[in-house]
Amino acid sequence: MVPLCQYIALLLLAISCLASTLYSQEDQVSVQIVYMARSRETAASHVETLALVLGSEVAAKKAIIYEYTRILNGFAAKLTADQTNALLKHPEVLKILPGGIQKGDFYTP
Repeated sequence: MVPLCQYIALLLLAISCLASTLYSQEDQVSVQIVYMARSRETAASHVETLALVLGSEVAAKKAIIYEYTRILNGFAAKLTADQTNALLKHPEVLKILPGGIQKGDFYTP
């Protein structure tokens, strides 16, 4: 007969695995590049737009890791999938692409 403590340990292990899987899928943060329509006050509009989704300008400033203001208008920020989807609904947001290093095939003859 298996001791009760082994059943409890297995049950706790199963609950822990399930909880960590659910938590990591919902709250996984990744860098997203947000392209926006041209604005006169680009830096301010980046923070204001992201603050609508994140709830405050302080949280928006923490999430933004780079701002594109010369050739493109946009920013790179750490966002969850839900935050990205909410940001896509904003009328000033044109497109959102995953950030990170993009590898290309370059061939020089």
